[in-house]
Amino acid sequence: MKILQIISGFGVNGAIIQCLRLAVAQAQRGHEVTLVGRADSWIEKQLAGTGVRFRASRLKRWPLNDLREMASLIDAEQIDIVHTHNTSAQIFGLMLKMLTKVPVVATAHHTKMHAYWALKDFVIANSDHTRQMELTWNRVRKRNVETVRALIDHAPIPHNCAELRDQWRGENGFSSSDKLIGIVGDVCPRKNHLLLLKALPEVLRQVPHAKVAVVGNRCPIYIKQVRSQVKRMGLKQEFRFLNFQDDIPSVMRAIDLLVACPTQEAFGLTPPEAMAAGKPVVATNVGGLVESVVHGVNGLLVPSNHAQALSQAIVQVLSDDQLAQQFGQAGQARFQEMFDNNRNVIRHEEIYSEVIRRVMKREVATVKVASVLPTSPILSHKITTAA
Repeated sequence: MKILQIISGFGVNGAIIQCLRLAVAQAQRGHEVTLVGRADSWIEKQLAGTGVRFRASRLKRWPLNDLREMASLIDAEQIDIVHTHNTSAQIFGLMLKMLTKVPVVATAHHTKMHAYWALKDFVIANSDHTRQMELTWNRVRKRNVETVRALIDHAPIPHNCAELRDQWRGENGFSSSDKLIGIVGDVCPRKNHLLLLKALPEVLRQVPHAKVAVVGNRCPIYIKQVRSQVKRMGLKQEFRFLNFQDDIPSVMRAIDLLVACPTQEAFGLTPPEAMAAGKPVVATNVGGLVESVVHGVNGLLVPSNHAQALSQAIVQVLSDDQLAQQFGQAGQARFQEMFDNNRNVIRHEEIYSEVIRRVMKREVATVKVASVLPTSPILSHKITTAA
């Protein structure tokens, strides 16, 4: 199958990470994959040696030069399907469809209202929460939307996990005895680091050795606000911003608890990544987080923007090693049940084939190759989680 993936954006976020993982996994399964994105973008730099071709585009809709250039590429390469990600790419792909008639599949990485969703040939939702929003608010037909789980970066837990845990902690300024809380993802207002910071004094009162490791790309304005609050509260040793981390499975194995406390979240990559590493999760009861975290089973859910509830949940887990272990084991089992990377890549292929058959009235050749293993290069790709 000849697949054109289109992604807008120069930096890195959850949508861009998912586009990258999917494109590379599809190439590994024998498809001809071309990824269209911004010149000198982060995603372009990740594609060397992956088998995915990169084509730079400004993705401008007016004047029509970029659209015509991409339409010519689709015609010359005889592209079977276009798959779009991120808002600019979504609109660009829809206009491209008018010029080429090639079907367009779109992944909904968020829950915003946009008129273009109902015009797509098919919408892949990153969670059941997102799917419901597409049905209810964006008026997508039921037959044209489906939830397909994200591809999650995980790795087998090594036999020397304890040694590697202590090594990672030492390299990042933490001791083996610290009760280490991880908050992983973009340091931006939606992720609500200030809520965890507000909850931290009560956590420290009951768990004196608690520390917070903040991992993720930083929004300049928001990071100044958070740093300023950390300084005012005198918590610079307890609430630490780490340097770039390119190995998320190692981060997850090194922490004792993952906290995800956003004000809104369409899906959330970090809870499943923690679950894969056997770590408990405390999360706010919003959006797609409730699909990964089952309250009282593999973690605890708390109301959004409720610092007291968050501190109580964190203390409950950090004060009870047996409970933390129980949550971690249940999380691993739930991860294996929900997040099969190979199955989810294949489901994308099946959707492509179904859409091509329906829109173009023709069949497309299937690919019969070995499965994409969970430890394939793209699923242990050296990136920093941003969602």
